[in-house]
Amino acid sequence: MRASFGTKDNLGRLAKLATTDRHPLEGYPENYHADSPSPEDPAARPGVTLGSRPSSSSLTESDSKLGKLQQEISELTGRVSRLRSQAHSTESPEKNTAELDSARVQTAYAKLAAEMAARERHRKRADGRYRSSFADVTAVPVAATIFDAPYFKNSDFYGFYILFWIAVGFSILRNLCHTWLNQSLSFYNAPVLSIFLSGLPKIAVTDLVMYLSTYGTFFIQYACRHGWISWQSSGWIIQSLYEVVFSSFWIYFVAAHVVRDQWIGRVFLVLHSLVLLMKIHSYAFYNGYLWGILTELQLSEEYLKRLGSESLAIPEGYSVDNMRELLLNSIAFCKYELLHQSHHITKAQDKDVTEKSSAELCESLIKFPKNISLKNYFEYTMYPTVVYELVYIRTKNIRWFYLAEKVCAVIGVVSVMLIVAESGINPLVVKCNAARGVNLSAGERFKLYCLVLIDMIPPFATEYLLVFYLIWDTILNGIAELSYYADRDFYGPWWSCTDWSEFARIWNKPVHRFLLRHVYHSSISALSLTKLQATLMTFWISAIVHELVMYLIFNRVRGYLLIFQMAQIPLVIISRTSFMRHRKILGNVICWFGFVAGPPIICTLYLVY
Repeated sequence: MRASFGTKDNLGRLAKLATTDRHPLEGYPENYHADSPSPEDPAARPGVTLGSRPSSSSLTESDSKLGKLQQEISELTGRVSRLRSQAHSTESPEKNTAELDSARVQTAYAKLAAEMAARERHRKRADGRYRSSFADVTAVPVAATIFDAPYFKNSDFYGFYILFWIAVGFSILRNLCHTWLNQSLSFYNAPVLSIFLSGLPKIAVTDLVMYLSTYGTFFIQYACRHGWISWQSSGWIIQSLYEVVFSSFWIYFVAAHVVRDQWIGRVFLVLHSLVLLMKIHSYAFYNGYLWGILTELQLSEEYLKRLGSESLAIPEGYSVDNMRELLLNSIAFCKYELLHQSHHITKAQDKDVTEKSSAELCESLIKFPKNISLKNYFEYTMYPTVVYELVYIRTKNIRWFYLAEKVCAVIGVVSVMLIVAESGINPLVVKCNAARGVNLSAGERFKLYCLVLIDMIPPFATEYLLVFYLIWDTILNGIAELSYYADRDFYGPWWSCTDWSEFARIWNKPVHRFLLRHVYHSSISALSLTKLQATLMTFWISAIVHELVMYLIFNRVRGYLLIFQMAQIPLVIISRTSFMRHRKILGNVICWFGFVAGPPIICTLYLVY
């Protein structure tokens, strides 16, 4: 549905909206949940139920009626395109204009009927409300991560947290003393540190250019806001091609041309490119969805005004009454959804709000499309999230002492990781690389694998825990503090998981939210996949990305990580059997065995075979 269906006055007003950016949301309710609408929400008009769009996860295959409507839309859209090419013909302008308007009306009504039929079919709530397409990732904001939370610091187990870091400190001191006294080798001359420091200026410049290249996504949305292109017709195609070029170019460029001997830098750049890819995809397609909603609202308002007049022909098979009901329901839903995404859903009960036009709402309560500004996009790219929303919870000030604590933690944890890698992992890597040049029998190679694996587990498990703490507790918290980002829900208590599905949900919540919205739910709605098929697709995409990282580290494709990650699916099925359901301790033991032994097993496979 093109933006041209709306009136030129409406579109002109939308294009000239005030450029004031959104401000921090003050007084945010502590118990707010975007998927739990206020009980005070009334109908927008008598007899019309306000509701939010159905969750993508609830979508199934369209019925025959909906399929016919969609086919009709396709045929009529083609007809409209042909008529537009004749719209300025000098032979018969009145005839062309009338026929064009009639075709537009038929296309618009067919589209609205299809949309409302889908919303009606997938209504889930007992009170008749619909679920929003983007309510699936919204949760109650968390003020602090687990290790920073007051309840954790006041718990009886906080002493074990302190004990862990004391043990790490003594272990590092032991390694440094042995390295300096026995081997006469300073930490600054260590091979791993040399790899880490090599090519840092080139990596920094590459990362900056890569970040700046994401602004193409903003300019696509900017063009949509000013009416230069339409998201529904060409915008989403341009954006999809842009994402393919962005990811392909940077992965190839980093792998082939950037510090080829610096695998740490290559892994960082590729992982950051994937983070930026998720950011621009969420920004583009979230706003794209809102363009569709706003265009539908404008169209419904315009045709409701013209309904029953001679200037608007009623399509065959429809009456004035059912068209009015269809348009009122469409307006009610669109206003509800736009207010829902703007965190103003409780305002929907006000009569003066429900009777306002789309242009008036966009100037006051609805934050779209005012959000499409350079400042807003820059702020979003600075937030530690890969899921775009119109409103983010903000803090009022920066806690400089807390920020300094996180900066010191980053420096300290990185130093510890380098020492552990130098003393515990690098000698094993050198040993495996030497063995690869020797023609070993299968038995000898398997024996080497077992010995290396036993030695690899302790340092690798330590690195695994340190990487988690470094990224999800120190770096993300530091970035959030600098950007006034208040929601610190970056991870959950994955160390207490009893099955792998729970671990996948809470160990990396920012990426999980992206996969939930833009992969899992989108594959169900766009590709008509079942929940099981969508789950398999999500796991498959995640496994391919992880395998790509293994290729950048080891310069070889083996598929070991892909196989192990896909093996989590049968483990999830087993964990849900009646035998395992009530054996939480056994489930946690199995998970911890996977946490401790899984990464070393996979790494050693890549080194030896």
